[in-house]
Order: sequence, then C-alpha cells, then structure tokens
Amino acid sequence: MIGTWKGCYQYDNQQIQNVIGFEKTNFTIEIHKFDGVNFEGVVSDDLLTGGFEAEGTIKGILKNSKISFVKQMPKESLINIETGERYRTDKKHSPLYYEGIIDNNKFKGTWKFKKRVYLKYGIIPFLYNPGEGKFEMEKII
Repeated sequence: MIGTWKGCYQYDNQQIQNVIGFEKTNFTIEIHKFDGVNFEGVVSDDLLTGGFEAEGTIKGILKNSKISFVKQMPKESLINIETGERYRTDKKHSPLYYEGIIDNNKFKGTWKFKKRVYLKYGIIPFLYNPGEGKFEMEKII
C-alpha cells in the first residue's frame, strides 16, 4: 500500500463535468503510513485536467479487497452549473468520501460529498448533493 498511486475521477453529473472542461481529472496519491489496515497520505490533483489547487490529505482503511478513504483538500472549490463558473474560496473544502474494490490490480469505485442543507431564499431548508462520481487508481511505485 505504501508508495505512489496514480488515478482519475469524474463526476456523474455531465453538466458539472462540462464546467470542469475535461472528461476526467487525474490525481497522484502518496501513501506514507500503513499498518495493514489503516493508511494515510497526501493527494495532489492535476491542475491541467481540472483538479484542485494545493495538496490535500487522505486517511482510509483497506480490508481484504475493499478500500475506503476520506480526501480533504485545504481550499474550497465550487461549481455554479447555472453560470458555468468554477471558483475557489479560502474556506476549508468539504470532505470527499471514496469507496472501492480491487479489480485487475486497480482500485475502482465511487466518491461522494455528504448531502448538505442549503437555505433557499435564505429561509427554506433544502437538502442537496453537491456531487458524486467514479474513480480508479493503481500503484505505480
């Protein structure tokens, strides 16, 4: 598990993917700690394929052929589907939750944000899903 992993992710929502401007976003994960079940590392998205700026962290669990981890990026990145704009703030980004299984020496699975409550018109609570999609990654070193 310790080492360098290369992978990619994409949104299930094609409108969001179109705003990003790429079919998929590439990433690199460096896992530096693994005790046989729990692992930790850092993640960097590829800016040239629409990724987040800055380096984030990952913490996860590997049990048998199943993997799950949380990706935490330092800066929030938001996408406005209506205007087609993407912008960043100084707020901490919401955690991304990844789950997958090993398939032909690659981890493949899904990722998602937890659902959020948004106040429509400032007063009406509205539950929405900020995004979800698919990912895959394989160890290169």
